[in-house]
Formats: sequence, C-alpha cells, structure tokens
Amino acid sequence: MVLPHVPPDFPLPEPEQHNEVYEGLSRDYARIGTLGLRHLSWSSIFPVGRRYPFMPAEATSDGWAYVAFFGRGRERKIPFRMMVLDSGGVCRLNMPCTVDSLDIAVRRNGDLDYSISVTEYRFVV
Repeated sequence: MVLPHVPPDFPLPEPEQHNEVYEGLSRDYARIGTLGLRHLSWSSIFPVGRRYPFMPAEATSDGWAYVAFFGRGRERKIPFRMMVLDSGGVCRLNMPCTVDSLDIAVRRNGDLDYSISVTEYRFVV
C-alpha cells in the first residue's frame, strides 16, 4: 500500500552497533558487536472519503483500509516490507518491519490522525 502522506522529514535510521569494551591489565580492548534492529516512528494522516492534492495517485482515500492492513498483519504476525523512494525514484530504504504500536484518532472532518512505530524484522535463515 502506498501511504497517502509521508512527512517531509521522514527518518531513515541506521542500526546501532552493539560493541563491547573489555578492561585488560595494561589497556582496554574493544570487541566489534552485531548490528541492532532499526526503529522508525512517524505521524501523519489517513484521509477518509476525499483526495488531497499532496496524495500520490496510487494511494487510496479509504483511511480505514490502511488501519485494516496494519491490523491484519499484527493479528496474523506477518511482517510487512517498507520501501522509501526519494524524489528521483531511487530506493533509500527496503526493510521488513513489524508494527510495535499504532495509535489512531478521528478528526472532526472524518480523517484519521495516526502515529506508528515499527521495528526492523530479520528473517531467520
């Protein structure tokens, strides 16, 4: 699904590296650790029943369909793939994710304000 509105300052996180430092007799030693999982959070709107000029052509004006999409994935424990393209169409983020939290508020005009937090999902191979 294509989101109807992406905030202009959309975060593109880098994973944290879990390094450890050990104290030796004469000096300290560092062990390079594994990369952690990336986390993203953002807030925006899901329009309900209307199209706005800022919406991509592929986005739907049924905001409740987005809520249902995320809800189905959470209930079925299925990750979704998040892809972020820059204005030139170059893929800057392609990451499987799970939804940690999704908060919805209905505006007076019927549109939905939402806030979402996602975490990178790593498939076990």
